[in-house]
Amino acid sequence: MELTERERERLRELVEEARRRADDPLLASLAAKLVVGGGPAFAKYAEVLDAGAQAEPEILDAVRSAVRDERRLAIRYTARTSGETTDRVVRPFNIHFYDGREYLEAYCELRQADRVFAVGGIEAILPLPEEERPG
Repeated sequence: MELTERERERLRELVEEARRRADDPLLASLAAKLVVGGGPAFAKYAEVLDAGAQAEPEILDAVRSAVRDERRLAIRYTARTSGETTDRVVRPFNIHFYDGREYLEAYCELRQADRVFAVGGIEAILPLPEEERPG
């Protein structure tokens, strides 16, 4: 089924409103899928992801805003598989909903590579100011 951008935005608004009132995980899943979608780059990570904890609403909102506004983030992230906690600066470019959880796909300045982060593993988040761009 193909939706126009206007239809998609209105449907997302309705689902978000219903989700806030009902705290329904199914509506949360639908809302996430309407905002951003999975893609081929994400598929290669799907089998190794550990969902971990549910994302804090404030962190999830900040992540979604950063993806939408193309803004860098400073995050404190604990990997569920290793238990390692690191402070990172990331450049978010997509959010994926997989197996009941949301994941952030971003360029990680620490690892200098694209990485996928379980949003539930982000313990702290700080939007960073925009970088100077050559004009």
